[in-house]
Amino acid sequence: MNIDIYQTRMNSLGQEVTFRVMTPDGYEEGDRLYPVLYVNDGQDVFRDEDSFTGHSIRYADYYRDYSKFVPQVIIVGIDCPPTNRERSIRYTPYIKRFVIPEWSSYEPEVIGTGKEYLEWMVNELKPWIDEKYRTRSQGAYTGIGGFSSGTIISTYAVLSYPEAFSRLLCVSGSFYNWMDCIDKTLEQANLDHIRYIYLDVSTNEQGRLTTAEQFLEGSRMMYERFTDCGFDETQLKYRVLKGLTHTQGGWRLRFPDAVRWIFRDL
Repeated sequence: MNIDIYQTRMNSLGQEVTFRVMTPDGYEEGDRLYPVLYVNDGQDVFRDEDSFTGHSIRYADYYRDYSKFVPQVIIVGIDCPPTNRERSIRYTPYIKRFVIPEWSSYEPEVIGTGKEYLEWMVNELKPWIDEKYRTRSQGAYTGIGGFSSGTIISTYAVLSYPEAFSRLLCVSGSFYNWMDCIDKTLEQANLDHIRYIYLDVSTNEQGRLTTAEQFLEGSRMMYERFTDCGFDETQLKYRVLKGLTHTQGGWRLRFPDAVRWIFRDL
């Protein structure tokens, strides 16, 4: 296993971004081509020292101990912006106003730049990764995923860029307050290219705008949308877990299983 760190400029947004690329064991010795998983909030994926909060999913440690039990894929972790407000804007491909409850610190209006972010990912980052690394570059072998708001942009990516992504990983999706927008995207999307979907939620999650009840309801609605579109248990994994919080520590326990599911055929 090796983790490379890069910094570049997203031309579509005029912003700098850091991303990390983890190659699996044996990558340096052979000529094998690997599937790729793009993960939002990449600073939280591999190591605590990379994270803004000092707490990560610690996938580098997990892989070091259990590599034989997980799919051998290249993982590209893309850092989010440093503030919650900027993160919401980047991970949202929609424009929407909200009525904000007193307890919430969420923005009353989000003018998302998620479409521009994905244009950079699909047209600049992915071609660069496919050229520099030995990837199975076709969308059939490429996944995208995230946590909380990162699931919104990931779901939109799979629905809107069928040539680029076919596997969707959603841990603790904050779907509830965006379902009206997602429904419009679903109405216009062709889902025939999608191979595997992983969705989960826990009973003790609290976000900046989303309550524990809304996390559960939003994930249930997203699951029902996909089943209504014809996905069954052979392609769609849906889990409701008990007691885990909306933190990197809670996501740490689920991420390896999510990776296993969406690359289960490889």
